[in-house]
Amino acid sequence: MSFLLLLTLTLAAEPDDETATPAGGAAAYRPSETTYPVRWLPDARLELDGRADEAAWKQAAVERRFIFPWKQIPAPATEFRALCTRDFLYFTFRVHDDDIVVLDQLRDEEDAVFEDRAEIYFSRDDRMQDYYCLEIDSRGRVFDYRGSFYRQLDPAWNWPGVEAKASPWEKGYVVEGRIPRASFPALGFPVLQPGAQLRWGLFRAEFSQDRSGRPVEQRDSIHNRGRRLDGPPPLEAWMSWIDPRTEEPDFHVPSSLGWLEIVP
Repeated sequence: MSFLLLLTLTLAAEPDDETATPAGGAAAYRPSETTYPVRWLPDARLELDGRADEAAWKQAAVERRFIFPWKQIPAPATEFRALCTRDFLYFTFRVHDDDIVVLDQLRDEEDAVFEDRAEIYFSRDDRMQDYYCLEIDSRGRVFDYRGSFYRQLDPAWNWPGVEAKASPWEKGYVVEGRIPRASFPALGFPVLQPGAQLRWGLFRAEFSQDRSGRPVEQRDSIHNRGRRLDGPPPLEAWMSWIDPRTEEPDFHVPSSLGWLEIVP
């Protein structure tokens, strides 16, 4: 099956209705003008190994402005980098985490909702009428899906050609991934080349183990999508590169987005 045909078939799936549109709709959540510059290095040779330690990575801009928008406490350090080669958009998160929440076995990729993970969203427009998400855990397992505002998510959708790996390090874990450059125009985005811009968001699910010994209390939420674990669910906290300006934690709003710009 050809690459473009696979994209056509997967995009044909109808997203699941999950929750009602917030008051004011997408227009009430204006995106940020915050911009991350992705360096264009067409001939760079990068090995996808979960370490992101090649010399070329030193030429990438470092995004460190990850915060807890919904908590009044300092956030653990996170470093994000991205580079664009002739064939791929590469990205990496270096995550400080002294209590990594990870499942040994996943029932399916959507079990990532119970894990620590790094997240990237790409939107074709300012209102998130059509957007695509990658959520990657500390072992490099990818939960990818498409969505439409508000939270009409299709977890069965997969981004063809996406790859990711991860590795531990003394202060947490490193996630490294790559997305085929050809997949962006196939999905309706601009061709990734110097001067190109598109809407995206950078996030982190920063969970911790519940060691309180209290009786297990399972609750449905927009975050766990009604799924259940056998044991206690993790304690959730949410980090973003910008403040989405919502009352409750939520990345699935346009105000969580800024710009990706390809620069020479």
